Amino acid sequence: MQASESANILNFPSRTREYGLRSRWVLAVGLGIAVLLAVTVTTLVMHYSQRKVERSAPKAPSTPKMKSNQQESWQLFDNDFYLFWQSEGADCETAKKFCTKRHATLAMVDQNNVQWIQKTSKVKRLWILKDLEGSGSDEQTGGSADVACALYPSGSKSGKGNGWICRKGS
Repeated sequence: MQASESANILNFPSRTREYGLRSRWVLAVGLGIAVLLAVTVTTLVMHYSQRKVERSAPKAPSTPKMKSNQQESWQLFDNDFYLFWQSEGADCETAKKFCTKRHATLAMVDQNNVQWIQKTSKVKRLWILKDLEGSGSDEQTGGSADVACALYPSGSKSGKGNGWICRKGS
């Protein structure tokens, strides 16, 4: 060996040694990132699969199926506001409770609004209040003894409706 080579070996670290340490460090960091990524993906998959199971859980048979994307859109006709609500398998009591929560009653179809309701409603078999005595009163209240729930249009044979019409005065 020459003097210059021995001086080089003693004073300067080997490039292969630096490369070996650097590659070990990169490998350790890379493995740490891979583990974190695997944990994150596993957590996300478990979270979204659990939410999917919760959404698909069956509801009680007496609860009508409400359209989730439905928005309340009250329509003004003859100084009264009307809400046409769609709900598969609806019953009269559910319709009454729904309207009451909105400070309204089930609507009555009479000679003043029948054509407008026929034109406006997109759903058949809607729950309304029906005047039992045929008094022709313009008052639409759910508390009087001479009114009862009925499906509109009349002649619907099923006991379940596809929605209801709420009415509230302006």
